[in-house]
Amino acid sequence: MPAKTPMQETLRAPMQDTLRALWGIQEIDKDLFRVQEELKRLPVERAAREGELTVLRERIQSGKSESAEEQLRIRELENQAMTHRLRIRKLDDESTSSRDMSVIEACKYEMRELKKEIERGERICMDILEHGEVRSKTIGELEEKLTVEEGHFVELSAGIDEEITAAEAKQTELETQRDDRLGSNLNVEALSLYRRLLTARSGQAMALSDGQVCRACYMALPPNMNVQLARGTAIIQCPSCDRILFKN
Repeated sequence: MPAKTPMQETLRAPMQDTLRALWGIQEIDKDLFRVQEELKRLPVERAAREGELTVLRERIQSGKSESAEEQLRIRELENQAMTHRLRIRKLDDESTSSRDMSVIEACKYEMRELKKEIERGERICMDILEHGEVRSKTIGELEEKLTVEEGHFVELSAGIDEEITAAEAKQTELETQRDDRLGSNLNVEALSLYRRLLTARSGQAMALSDGQVCRACYMALPPNMNVQLARGTAIIQCPSCDRILFKN
């Protein structure tokens, strides 16, 4: 008689012991999943808060850059006004000393246009200064807020570090408990399926069944599943949520 293959041995081996062992670590794995989710969440929370601070700093820097540009614009307009005034004096002298009416009228026309340019520049400067005052007030408020938020972030970050340390210790403890309970004589395929479902079903890979209802999703089970569960010779999954069914 030919020797049985490993797959045949696996199929012939009763699943009840494997299911009982997996059920024994299910609660541990649920806690472990929550701890692992916490370890994912905490750095994300810190990064999000740090991102808010970055946005705040960028708003402040942007406001200061705009203020610097506007100050430069004011200086340009002031220099332009000074140049125009010097030109006006020169034109005034030229028109006073000239007897040519065409020269006098040309000088007066150019002086009028230069004065208009000076007035336009002064209005622009006034608008810039008014907007600058509002911006300076806003920047001051943002800087005060940033100082407060940076203080809160330091406290938050320290708290997150403590939570991460505690969660990592809890994770190590739970993994040790799980390994101690799990043992090594488990059906490999069942264990592989169980681990895949832990990820897919948020840490709950198994569900109790009374043969009629899955106690995880509360969906009715086909009548023949009760017989299959009672035999305990195969892995039976809920047709609705895919969790491995276990019957005490």
